[in-house]
Amino acid sequence: MANQMNNEIKVGIFVSVGIGLLLATLLLLGGASTLFTKRIFYTAHIVSAEGLIPGAKVILAGLPVGVVEKIEFDRNRRDIQITFAINHEAGEWIHEGAFFEVATQGVLGDKYVNLDGGKTDGSRLPPKSDIAQRPSKDISQLFSKSDQLIVNVNSVLGSVDRILKSFEADHRSDTLFKNLALASKNIVASTEKLNQELDQIKLKSTITHLNQILEKVNNGTGTVGALINDASLYDDLKSLLGGVNRNRIMRNLVRQTLKEGKTKDQAQ
Repeated sequence: MANQMNNEIKVGIFVSVGIGLLLATLLLLGGASTLFTKRIFYTAHIVSAEGLIPGAKVILAGLPVGVVEKIEFDRNRRDIQITFAINHEAGEWIHEGAFFEVATQGVLGDKYVNLDGGKTDGSRLPPKSDIAQRPSKDISQLFSKSDQLIVNVNSVLGSVDRILKSFEADHRSDTLFKNLALASKNIVASTEKLNQELDQIKLKSTITHLNQILEKVNNGTGTVGALINDASLYDDLKSLLGGVNRNRIMRNLVRQTLKEGKTKDQAQ
């Protein structure tokens, strides 16, 4: 009887130790190893924590530095408060101006928190401080924006369809196109008529100016009119031109004579 009890005790101890080792392994693989290390805590606020759960990884500069400790409602700020548990060694890389974003990892869409430590020359962010959020750029938000764009496009297309249907009712579209064609024809006719009137105005103005010039010439006004109407000016001009020609002949004759005399002197 005693041996049987001892065996049962040994089996119980063995099972307990095995369960303990199994739990420790699960905790280590699940990222809860931070329970055995010194940690510091930060908080953050977000409108919706959809897909983010306690135990999700916290990544800083591509390295895992902690986990999401707690997600709860903040009744004062009317949003969601997230508590981060960060390794104490990683705290020195988190400075004033740090921010976070909720991102998606892998094809399964696991959520994690991506931290940006801010400017390295800034002062260290004290523990329990609140970290600001940067709008997330993961694929879920891209899909939501695409859905909203599709809704807007459908709304615009619906409005266009209603307008077209209203034109089609009672043959309004035919009437509209006929009126547009008639208006276009009237515009072309008006433009041609206006061009003709402008051409006539320009022609009349040119004829008027020509008549004024001819009238001045006929009245003897100006140089041309004086030359045409005053015979004495004609005679004076003829004599002047004639004198110039004679003077030019004499100059040429003198130059030729001087040239011939110079040639003779050189030959002698």
